[in-house]
Amino acid sequence: MGSLFVSGGSLALPHKNVEDCVSINQHVTKAEAVAEKGRYRQTLTITDEFDFSTQGAFSEYIAHQRKKILAENPKAHLPCPITTPISEQLYGERDLKVLDLIAPFQIEPRMQTQGNTEKKHDTRGVLLIHGLTDSPFIFHDLASSFLKQGITVRTLLLPGHGTAPSALVDVSHAQWRAATEYGVQSMLEDFDTVYLGGFSTGGALLIDYLNQQSISLEQKAQIKGLLLWSPASQAKASMAWAAEYVAWFKDYMDESTDSDFAKYESFPFNAAAQIYSLMQRIQPANLTDTPDIPLFVVASDVDQTIETKSTLRLLEHWHNKSMRKTQYKDTLIYYTDKVQKPVLSISINMIEPESCTRGDYCDALIGIAHTALTNAPNNQHYGWEGVYRNCEHVFGTEYYRTCKTTQSPMIGETTAQALQAYPAMQRLTFNPYFDHMVDALARFIASK
Repeated sequence: MGSLFVSGGSLALPHKNVEDCVSINQHVTKAEAVAEKGRYRQTLTITDEFDFSTQGAFSEYIAHQRKKILAENPKAHLPCPITTPISEQLYGERDLKVLDLIAPFQIEPRMQTQGNTEKKHDTRGVLLIHGLTDSPFIFHDLASSFLKQGITVRTLLLPGHGTAPSALVDVSHAQWRAATEYGVQSMLEDFDTVYLGGFSTGGALLIDYLNQQSISLEQKAQIKGLLLWSPASQAKASMAWAAEYVAWFKDYMDESTDSDFAKYESFPFNAAAQIYSLMQRIQPANLTDTPDIPLFVVASDVDQTIETKSTLRLLEHWHNKSMRKTQYKDTLIYYTDKVQKPVLSISINMIEPESCTRGDYCDALIGIAHTALTNAPNNQHYGWEGVYRNCEHVFGTEYYRTCKTTQSPMIGETTAQALQAYPAMQRLTFNPYFDHMVDALARFIASK
């Protein structure tokens, strides 16, 4: 694996003298200094949130969010020489800024420009909602797979995201739920057939919405699938409940470099408190009104952010709801290297990928991380040869520099066992089985 990180002077790249989304995390010493000063931790200003109650056009929502990112995000104007098939289709060959890669978007199959974001009563569309501290960039790879199936893609940017970590200090899950309601309702108005997809917090928000909101039978019939990547069902950390109380007198659980343009690295206590409260709303005992919508779930048994056993219980509860007609479609992709598999209803389609066979990164792989599921191995930012390495679990320790600069890192989920064996390992940020996953997703969507 090549490394774009250096511990001393600047690496000899074409843009070495230009501060951009690559160079800000290229130089470890400078990144550590940035963390100490909190340069990227605070928003530049505070602007109004989009008024979801007006149910404005999605094009208006995108325009508002782009203006908000530009005004508040201290990295928004930075050049960003990262391209994806989605960015190429949205923006053509023009030079990109961080703004362009983290903003919400709508993209249609074979779309040539960013305009015409409404197409009343189009055939099919999918809404994708990111996770806590993330941005819509995590869906660039998945979006391509939907476009190939002729499905228009929309993404949301949740309140408190896309700017700076300080925006999460005062955010509430009620704001996230309002954004979700707006997103789903806009899909139901603009498309005949709708799929709803969420990663982590995004998945929890969709589950909560479908359980809590009054949706007509006609609208329920429009929704053909709920797609969940490691949905936030229960926090892995046993003390997650305490975040609400700590947030009263301390802003940040972790203060880091925030050099990842697509995701916050500093983590406010309030963010943990809000997701904990949201997760309580979707515990099986509270899921009393779930609609008959088939599930497509992707989960890893070693996930260190979300308790996967809780996700499996949630899947079982939804699957076994009485009077369901789409139960036969429920699908689970389960990443594990254990011989003993979880005990689930036999009618759930459980899919396990074959062993990883690509030698260069398979030999370094130690489990599938929570942060890995939605990104392809060739992603220029998060992929195997990407410019970013997730070493947040060892920030502030002697292992951080090694994790960032070694030429041959071990990659995977940061379990206690893995860290004991490889203390300078990198947390996995791409899915080695991405192609297998999108093939299974295509079959799920195509099935009748």
